[in-house]
Amino acid sequence: MVELVWSSISNFACVSLICVNAGARVLRHLSSDTYWPPRFGLWDKIYSWWYSSKTQRRVIQGQSSLLPGQCWPFSGYQGHLFISLSHPVSITSVTLGHITKSQSPSESIASAPRKFSIYGMRTATEEGRYLGTVVYDQDGTAFQTFELPNPDKGVFRYVKLQIDSNWGNRDYTCLYSFRVHGKIGEGEGKSITKHLNFPDVLPLIYLPS
Repeated sequence: MVELVWSSISNFACVSLICVNAGARVLRHLSSDTYWPPRFGLWDKIYSWWYSSKTQRRVIQGQSSLLPGQCWPFSGYQGHLFISLSHPVSITSVTLGHITKSQSPSESIASAPRKFSIYGMRTATEEGRYLGTVVYDQDGTAFQTFELPNPDKGVFRYVKLQIDSNWGNRDYTCLYSFRVHGKIGEGEGKSITKHLNFPDVLPLIYLPS
């Protein structure tokens, strides 16, 4: 298991890291499918391609506050998000964010990730190197940061966030926010936090937590 380093970051002023807006992006074709409620019809599914891209991108925007339903949902309790970073990075820690129980209308966050694993890849086609497994505390704060046990395992251009289980929802899992912290490779000696910042407002399809 990796170690929980800190669970609350005021305005995401990162400890020993420089927060930057960078050109990271989600590779939708290598990520899990977006969840759609069974009642949704044909036109909703056609709309899903655009919606999936927008909601997946929301996860790496780096927002400092989270709102119920403003997430990317994928089917079931296991799935993954595949991210291309803007620079090769030696990964030192990751931050996962989800709304708290007090924010949830149902006072439950069963759709929150529970156990998840991190993999680093130099290319989009390789299997990936295992960097650690984390347990997100459903009773903790919204943003929880975990230090990886082997930060010197390599320099990676791609990261896979693999959700291994959630807190009880069998239909879908919701991802609100994910950040990768580390040092830019190739001897540049800079510490960064990888995330995107997009100003657009996404339509809301509310899913109970």
